[in-house]
Amino acid sequence: MFFIPIFVVIDPFASLPLFLTLTANMDEVQRRKVAKLANTVAFIFLVVFALVGKFILDYLGISIDALMIAGGLLMLMSGFEMMREGDKPRSKKNRDAERMDVDGNIAVVPLGTPMLAGPGALSLVIVMTQSNPLSMWGMIILSVALTLFITMLIFFQASRIYSFIGETGSRALTRIMGLLVAAFAIQYILNGLAGWLSHIGLV
Repeated sequence: MFFIPIFVVIDPFASLPLFLTLTANMDEVQRRKVAKLANTVAFIFLVVFALVGKFILDYLGISIDALMIAGGLLMLMSGFEMMREGDKPRSKKNRDAERMDVDGNIAVVPLGTPMLAGPGALSLVIVMTQSNPLSMWGMIILSVALTLFITMLIFFQASRIYSFIGETGSRALTRIMGLLVAAFAIQYILNGLAGWLSHIGLV
């Protein structure tokens, strides 16, 4: 009842290429650490928004449309960085620095949010909790946990995928996925703007 729509919206298979390109220079232990942290961050965000998200947004005066625009801008910056990375791979020094700082960097943004716990997923869990009795909220949270556990298992296979495509393939994939992430981000922004314009009665 709740699992399928949550799984479809989070879409772990769509997040895998981004995870793969952002962790291309990491070893297996580091990749698993990033995967665990990203999914933990996403779980916390989704559960918090499922329980009190509507009250937080209403209190701060933030709409779902604004959330979509903000998430889109974050993803857009990540997309541009990925496209630049395809032309100019990181130096060893930069790779080492990234490995040291990864817990507070790519695992949280853009993987944990807005890629996994994006505006679509956040708004979905808010709608689910608001439209179902309190007795069903546990099932919603369980569905979120199951989806993210499956996502983590999928991310664990990234090293095998990377070993198959190699460094050259990874750089090419980085540029391609950067373009797609940027396009996806712009679509998020456009959807947010369309929702806002509709809300104020201009469309």
